[in-house]
Amino acid sequence: MERFLVTVSLGPVQSLIGAARRTRDLWCGSWLLSETARAAARVLHKAQPGCLIFPCPEFPDTDLAPQDRPTDSANIANILRAEVELATAQDARALCERARNAAVDRLVELSEKARRRLDTPIREEVWWAQIGDILETFSAWISLTECGDGYTEAGRKLGEALAARKATRDFRACQSLSGTDAALPKSSLDGALETVLPKSIGNGFRRRLRLSNGEQLDALGVVKRLAGDAEQFTSYMRIAADPWVERLNDDQRRRLNAAWEPLVGLDLTTRTKGNEGVYNALPYDGSLLYGFRLRNALAQADLSDDERRNLEGLHKCIGEITQEKSTVGRAADAPVPYVAVLKADGDHIGRLLGCAANADQSREISRALHAFASRVRKIIREHRGHAVYTGGDDVLALLPLKSALDCAKTLAVAFKEALGEVAEAMHVPVAERPTLSAGLGIGHVMEPMASLRDRAERAEKRAKGDAAQNPSNALAILLGIRSGAELDWRAQWSDQDAFDALHRFIGAYRAHAQELSRRTAYDVRAIDRRLAWLREDNSDHARGMREAEVNRILERARLPGSERRIPGDLQNLIREHARTSPLRQLADTLIIARWLAARTAGDVGERS
Repeated sequence: MERFLVTVSLGPVQSLIGAARRTRDLWCGSWLLSETARAAARVLHKAQPGCLIFPCPEFPDTDLAPQDRPTDSANIANILRAEVELATAQDARALCERARNAAVDRLVELSEKARRRLDTPIREEVWWAQIGDILETFSAWISLTECGDGYTEAGRKLGEALAARKATRDFRACQSLSGTDAALPKSSLDGALETVLPKSIGNGFRRRLRLSNGEQLDALGVVKRLAGDAEQFTSYMRIAADPWVERLNDDQRRRLNAAWEPLVGLDLTTRTKGNEGVYNALPYDGSLLYGFRLRNALAQADLSDDERRNLEGLHKCIGEITQEKSTVGRAADAPVPYVAVLKADGDHIGRLLGCAANADQSREISRALHAFASRVRKIIREHRGHAVYTGGDDVLALLPLKSALDCAKTLAVAFKEALGEVAEAMHVPVAERPTLSAGLGIGHVMEPMASLRDRAERAEKRAKGDAAQNPSNALAILLGIRSGAELDWRAQWSDQDAFDALHRFIGAYRAHAQELSRRTAYDVRAIDRRLAWLREDNSDHARGMREAEVNRILERARLPGSERRIPGDLQNLIREHARTSPLRQLADTLIIARWLAARTAGDVGERS
């Protein structure tokens, strides 16, 4: 018998997770990928109990059991590794093939459950052509015996073998469609595959799948819309509006819920019961809190009298509550229409895994990662957000602006604590121990989900930086303002001065503080544009001109609705940043701080 390291990789991540237009698409895709990985890992575990390295659950018989719907547990990552004893390499191939088949069978099983919920015929030929081709699997194995029992070297060669296998494409002939199915519209999620929906779709069917006019879905898109329990998924509009909902009094919440509930029976909205009941104050998808969405709903020509009457009742109720919450001289107190998408990933994990001298040390790393991932959902929930994916060192979550910054910091601390003990036991130098880099992509709730997620990914890559000038272990924020501008901010977690300044600016913009004029940031930006010819000039003369211009606007600045000046400590902080960083960066920091402080649409300059 020989000892083998085997690995199985499942995907593609882009179509399973990335192709999403609604929050539910994102959640269901993450869950489907996790469930296929869970099924494959279960095969490896049953073949040789105790063989698993990644994942390495404490109770594999229960932790690897199929889940009928997304739960609060950590996701199973899409790359598996195990150490097994087998007679030949052919046995390793056969084991990987069984794991692959189990993953495919699980995806087909979930797809069939979703399909049975349809009450309208679909294009059968297209459905079966796509379902069997959704999952992409790669596997590799290597003999530890042939590597002289050198576990570290074997792990390196296994990674190279898997990369080579992924780069080797064994193209199969495309399964052609016959008749009218050969020229169908493409799916609206990613435009890759043909629709499985019939040409004529009833309004009830369209509402059930939450389809916009003209939207099409391929087989995977239908599964994402119908798999799992719809009420477990939290709309990102509900998350964005959460600070507004929290500020309602008991009577206002009672009235709002009473006006909203009839819309569920009419299939004009969905309930939100997941995330351990965090959003029970208003357990609905939240989109109709925004005037532009409610007006669009009312503008539909096919509404029945009952549907229109209930929508108008909700519209009236929201208007009354908004007016009650508004104060003299302020804009209508509508929910802030921006949301934060958090994407985080561990730093130096590959280096830590490379330090493992045997499978047991790799399992210790795996357990530490699983322990962190198991805490993530609770941490995000405590910050009023909802985690989408938590597998190992990967995190994807939706958060309200109010708590996004603090949540990212809490996750970074938790990750460092979770991996610190095992890294210390393996004598890894402090500077090379795992840390967490996080990106916050902030965007308008009317932006496509794919766009919001892309911004979060770019923010994460910016946080990762480069080893030379921008080391990792950082937070990066990308703010996409609906007018088209995108602003950025970045700092390492250890840069306490940068975070203290950002928190001070956020506090100054809070509605109860009103210590900083919104105009100040744009005045700083105007100076930067006016003195663009001096941006690269760091002479005393150029610095003096910039400082003089900043002092001029600070002298003239007054707080909103009064003749009071900006507090002295804030003036000094702005002057200090103007001396030590580019004015464009200072302006972006001030604007981002304003958005992170926002609670209402008026706080970000929008009118409802």
